[in-house]
Amino acid sequence: GGEAEIAEKPLEEEPLEALSLQRWNGALSSCASLQELPRPLLRRMLRAGVPLQHRAHVWRACAALARADGAAAGEDELSLRAAAAAGGDGKGDGGGGSEGSGGGSEGVFSPALPGEAAAAGPPVGLREIYAAHVEVGISRSETEEASGLSAAQRREVEQDLLRTFPEHALFSSHARQGLVPPLRRLLLCLARQVPTVGYCQGINFIAAFLLLHADEGTAFELLVALTSQAALLRGMHTADMPALHAAHAALLSSFEQSMPQLMARLRDDGVPLREASTQWLLCALVDVMPPGAVGRVWDLMFLDGARVLLRSIAAAFRLHEAALLAEHADLADSADGGLKAVLRAATPRLLSRAMSQQELTRICDEAAGSAGLGEVTAATRAAEGGGGERPWWALSRAALSGERSPG
Repeated sequence: GGEAEIAEKPLEEEPLEALSLQRWNGALSSCASLQELPRPLLRRMLRAGVPLQHRAHVWRACAALARADGAAAGEDELSLRAAAAAGGDGKGDGGGGSEGSGGGSEGVFSPALPGEAAAAGPPVGLREIYAAHVEVGISRSETEEASGLSAAQRREVEQDLLRTFPEHALFSSHARQGLVPPLRRLLLCLARQVPTVGYCQGINFIAAFLLLHADEGTAFELLVALTSQAALLRGMHTADMPALHAAHAALLSSFEQSMPQLMARLRDDGVPLREASTQWLLCALVDVMPPGAVGRVWDLMFLDGARVLLRSIAAAFRLHEAALLAEHADLADSADGGLKAVLRAATPRLLSRAMSQQELTRICDEAAGSAGLGEVTAATRAAEGGGGERPWWALSRAALSGERSPG
């Protein structure tokens, strides 16, 4: 069948084929901030891959650049208001902390909580917020109101903990030395801090992948950035999922334009591309591509957002288009037509080359723009707090201790 033509890669870490560590060290030491690098140069470096040693640092810096770009373009209302609350202009790397330092309470994302900065001193950073959440007790015994999760959602979190990378030694048990306890804390803290997201399946894989690259505090910063910034994945995991619907439309459009014969074949064989891609998008490809390839995709995703997911999916299928169109390939021989095997076979080097094709990038980016992916629409604002719920940056200190603020 179709799957037989595509060798599925095992779920184990592949060697990261990237610029040499020495070259990245030189680039990072030559400037106070990645913002100082010319954007074309930064993108070339990201496309070539970020060494594991620098990933957390670079991802935080790129997310800050993405936030600043959205604020400068007037597209990210939440980023503008968060930056204003912090007393900044939204264009820096994140306040007084050093970029990617991982220490201190002020990281890349350090908005002050409205009405709190003047009375309480320095702005409250996300690392401080995370520490406060943990200190007051993020546990399975919390009340539904205090945790921001319903009883059913909390059960779902617990069930998904050991379903996340079950073959990975660090996620295979609840042992204190493993990453399951930190994963639980991250998911529960996110639900309390970003109540419009709460818990959605797929976030567990995103959080787990972050924990493999960063300490808990930095992972929390990045997780909040991904789910809260319009330029990244905001609206992908909320109740109405406006960004997911936009991504579906953009993905189908990009396939129609870049691979019309393959798209016709998928339709003729009844392969549900839209339905199959839901899982891919919700977990940001973590559970469907080899870790090495996912890392390369995320290197660019923190700067260019969800449209990078579209480029990588389209690139993976472009690499295997001939095999999928072969006469003997039976694309209807499994529930998803063997589509996941295409993504499993993506290697960092081949995927990066395919993603760098200008025509494919143009098609995917135009499809994303037409679908409104990454923009703050009325529906997104309503889902993210414009409909009465307070967004993450509007929570008060009282909320950190489990109390409810008036209003």
